[in-house]
Amino acid sequence: MTLKIWFICVLAGFLSVACNDGTNEGAAGSGGSGGGTGGSGGSAGSGGAPTGMGSATLTIGDETWEFDEFGCAFGYDATQSETYSFSSNSFGEHSDGSRVQMQANIEDDTGQERYEGAGVIYTVDINDIENFEDPSVAWEARGSAETIVVRIDGNRVTAEGVFDDLLTDLEIEEVPGTLVATCGNQSIR
Repeated sequence: MTLKIWFICVLAGFLSVACNDGTNEGAAGSGGSGGGTGGSGGSAGSGGAPTGMGSATLTIGDETWEFDEFGCAFGYDATQSETYSFSSNSFGEHSDGSRVQMQANIEDDTGQERYEGAGVIYTVDINDIENFEDPSVAWEARGSAETIVVRIDGNRVTAEGVFDDLLTDLEIEEVPGTLVATCGNQSIR
């Protein structure tokens, strides 16, 4: 958990977002200058001049979120872990105005920094980072290549798989989803 909080703060720094001392209280919720749209009929992003920070579009079922800024870390040195061979982060806005965070990660604990193969775990999630008691959105796709695959091609990141709505009581919903993104110039390698 500490790695994920640290990485959020590092990327948040690239996104001009303040982070606290790295504790769980407020680290994930302190982000939020991203310019995204969320859900059906979402509001426009923050606009303005291009930042060179990349972009991402996440679609799950009939909902789509667009992020004006998308930062990535490639390799164990960049993620400062011996598990995450790739990690990414973006902040945006849901259609109801709440701030959201979207992440895509590849975990490989074999020490080889692999992006694919046996034992590699892929994760793509989007979560409300304003209201933890009654979140407006919480989707996650996590697992091996049978569930979701995150592919890296230079600065291009794509993912395709099935997502679970963590706000429902259903065990697993398996809603299809895709991610198409470009890592920003200030990503860490």
